Order: sequence, then C-alpha cells, then structure tokens
Amino acid sequence: MTARFRLAFIFLFLAASCHAKEAPLEGAVATLAGQPVSVADLRETARFMGVGGVADRPFTTWTPAFAKTVFEETIYDRLLAEAAQRQGISVSPKEIQEEKKRILAISAPEGGRPVELSEELVRKKLLLAKAAEQVAPAPEISRKAALAEYNRRKGHYETPERALVRDIVVRSEDEGKAILTALAAGNSFSALARAKSLSPEGAKGGLLPPYALGEMPALFALAFSMKPGEVSPLLSSPYGYHILKLVKILPSADLPFRKVRDRIERHLREKAQREALAQWLAGKIRTEHLTILPKYASTLSLPLTGP
Repeated sequence: MTARFRLAFIFLFLAASCHAKEAPLEGAVATLAGQPVSVADLRETARFMGVGGVADRPFTTWTPAFAKTVFEETIYDRLLAEAAQRQGISVSPKEIQEEKKRILAISAPEGGRPVELSEELVRKKLLLAKAAEQVAPAPEISRKAALAEYNRRKGHYETPERALVRDIVVRSEDEGKAILTALAAGNSFSALARAKSLSPEGAKGGLLPPYALGEMPALFALAFSMKPGEVSPLLSSPYGYHILKLVKILPSADLPFRKVRDRIERHLREKAQREALAQWLAGKIRTEHLTILPKYASTLSLPLTGP
C-alpha cells in the first residue's frame, strides 16, 4: 500500500465525527474529462482525509496550501476510482469489517468508547488502495539491488549505542540503603540481586537486556553517564527503589545485510510504487484534460503535469 494512503488510514477514525449535514452543490473549481470538480467535492475529500472540521469552513477562508493539497487529492481519488470501476475492482463486506477492526485496534482510546467508523469511508479507502496497487504494482526487488542500496546507505543501518546494566529493585528506601551499605562493604551485586531484588531479572543477577538511550524509563538513562563497574545512588520509580550497576557500554555497530534485507526491499518497493503511481497519475491528468477555472487559477495548480 502506498504512503499516500497510510496517512488517511491513520486519521480515518477522525472522519467519523466530522460529517456535516449534506450541503447544496457548490460551484465548480475545475473540470476533468469535461466533468466538473466542485467545492463540494473538495469538502468530501477533506472529510475523507480526516480534516472535515477545517473543510466545513467557507472555501474562501482555506489557505492556498490546504486548498491545493485537497484539490490534488480529489483529482487523484477520482482518477483511481474510475480505474477501479473500469477494471472491476471491488471490496467485500468481509474486507471492510477486517479493516475496521484493524483501524480500531490501533486508534481506539484505551478504556474509552470505541470510535464509530463509516463503512463507506472504509470501503473507499480499500478501493482506492487496490486501484493504486493495480495501476502501479509493487516490483520485485533483486538481492543485487537491495545490496547496492545497503552499501550506499550503510551507516544508516546500525544498532545504536546500548547499555548493559544490572538492576536491583526493592520496596522501601531503607532496604535500598541497606543494600548500598552491603555493596560498599564488598558484597557481590549479582548475589544481592538474586537474594533481594523484586524484578524477574533478579534470578539472573539483575542483568537487564541491553537497551539504547530512550528505550527505558528515564532513570535508566543514568547508566550512559556512568563508568563500567560503577554503582548508582538509590533511584525511585513507581515500581520501588532501584540500584543500577553499569557492566559496559556496547558501541554502535553496522547491522549485517541479512538483518536488514527485508526492510531495504520493502523501502525500495514502496519507493518504486510511489514513482510509478505518480507517473500514471501525471499521464492521466494530461489525457483527461484537467482544467482549472480562471477564478481559482491563483489558488489551485495543476498537479503532476511535468514531463
């Protein structure tokens, strides 16, 4: 699925709350294949994109950038919808229900009421995505092409610097202070972790999986300013009181090609699809004779009409 549809999928649930009462047909701003493209069409597209609140304002108050974006999306959607109709592309009720479940799973507020989704909006999204994949199918990416991309951007594929840390967690401040005293007296951090720590890692001497800066709660960032073997002061968190010991800092390193090949191939496929879709749309816009009415020529512009 191309990137231009992902944004609308993410915001699709917002559109359910943005439906206004059906407005009377508003004047045309352009023609495509002799058919009018009206302000009402632009409003419908904006709601489809999840920005209906802005779209319901008077068209004369839209910023040029917003109007241009919505206009382009309207043209693209109409061309893709026509392609879907010509090629007999359809969306089944099962596909709609599965997509609604997928969207709700990533967008429904935790503990809140589930968002109501318009089946027509979901159907349209799936239909346009299918049409885009039909007119710009994803190409096969060879190992040679993926490897060339890997070598070209090798520094981009790496594991960040990570800390290897042992952690002791106890319930009370007094327990934590007692452990710090025991450590200062030369007792083993690992042994104390096994005997005293509340965390599951206590059984492994408190050893945590390596983590990068920002991957753990804020208190664990302290390890990146410590020296190997150094023990932290007592640190508090919602889980209790922590004592950290830095084992070592693992330096950043390039990931081997085999670890990132799938990611690179996906990136190259999506890039090729975007370019192919842009070329298809540009060709259709030329052959379908898109014309912007003079009144709106200063606000709107012809999209994708370059060579």
